[in-house]
Amino acid sequence: MRVDLVAVQAALSEAPYRDAEQFAAWTMRLARGAMALLPDDHGEVVLVFPEAIAMPLQFTLGGADRVAGSATLLEAARRSLRGRWAEVWAAAWRHRAAGPAAVVLARALQVHAAYVHAFRAVARETGVTVVGGSAFLPDIDVEAARGPHVVDRHVYNVAYTFAPGGALLGRSRKVFLTSGLESRVGLGRGRLAELPVMRAPCGSIGVAVCLDGWYEGVVAALDAQGAQILVQPSANDAAWNRPWPPDPRLLEGEAWLERGLRARLQGRVHLRYGLNPMLVGEVFGFAPRGRSSVLANAALVRHDWVDGREGVVALAPDAEHEAYVHAAVTLPDREPNPGPVPRPRR
Repeated sequence: MRVDLVAVQAALSEAPYRDAEQFAAWTMRLARGAMALLPDDHGEVVLVFPEAIAMPLQFTLGGADRVAGSATLLEAARRSLRGRWAEVWAAAWRHRAAGPAAVVLARALQVHAAYVHAFRAVARETGVTVVGGSAFLPDIDVEAARGPHVVDRHVYNVAYTFAPGGALLGRSRKVFLTSGLESRVGLGRGRLAELPVMRAPCGSIGVAVCLDGWYEGVVAALDAQGAQILVQPSANDAAWNRPWPPDPRLLEGEAWLERGLRARLQGRVHLRYGLNPMLVGEVFGFAPRGRSSVLANAALVRHDWVDGREGVVALAPDAEHEAYVHAAVTLPDREPNPGPVPRPRR
C-alpha cells in the first residue's frame, strides 16, 4: 500500500492567533499547501503538524489586542489576565485548581473548540489522516446531554489525531516533560500505558509528543502495540546550531538526527517510519527552531537516504522557515505476524 507522509514545518507569527477563525484559516492554508505538492495519484496520506501549534491561543482568544507585541510568553500571560481574574477564580473554584492550571482551565473550552474545529476541518476537506500538533488542555469530552466539558483538572500537552472524515481517532498526552516551560506551568504527565495506537486507512499510528520520541520506553510501547508510523510533533526552543548541552561535541541539529527518533526507530519490529514536524518562527519571544524530517527503520525499508545518512528519508531545507517535508512510502496492507519471540538459552 502506498502512503504519502507529509510533515508541516509551520512558522509562528501573531496574525494566525488573533481569533479562532484566523487560526483555522492558517491551518487550512498550510494543509492546502501540503496537498498541492502531492501528485494526483497519491496514496493514503498522513498530514502532521508540530507541537505547541495551538499554545498561543491560551493568551489571545478573547483579547488579542491586549497581548499584541508582548516580548515574552510571561508578558503575554500577564497581559492576558487583565480583566479576567473573576473568570480565573471561578475556574479555580470549580475545578479545585491553582496557579497556571486555573488560568488554562478558564479558557480550556474555547481553546479546545478552536483547536478541534481547525484540524477537524482540515481532515474533512483534504480527506486524509491528520495529527493536529498539540495544545495545552485538560481532558475534555463531548457527551450528548452535557456537550463539551472538562473531565478533570489536570492539564496536559496533548495531540489529537483525526480520521479522513474528521472523526476523532485518539488523544496522545505527553509523558515526559521538559524542565522549562512545561514544568513551570505545572502540566500533568500522561501515562505510558495509555498512549494509543490508532488504526487509520494509512496504517497504524502512534504519537510521541516531542521529548517522548527520545525515550526508548515510549517508542517500545508503541512498537509493541503494532504501530507502523510514529509521529513526533516537536517545538524545540533552542538554536539549531548551538552545541547540544548533554554532549557539546554535537550541534543541536546533529543530536536530533543522531540521538533522537531516527536512532529510536532502528531495529523495531513494527515501526517502519517516523515523522517529525517541527515548529519554527516566533511569537511572544518564543522562537523554536528545527528541520522537520521523515525517518525510517533501515532494517525494514530501503530508500535513498538524505546525505547518505541511514534512516533519513526526507529533511526540511532549513530550521527557520515554513516548509513541507514529503515522502511516498510503501506499507504492508496487513502487518505480518512476527512469530514467536526467541527465548534465551539457560
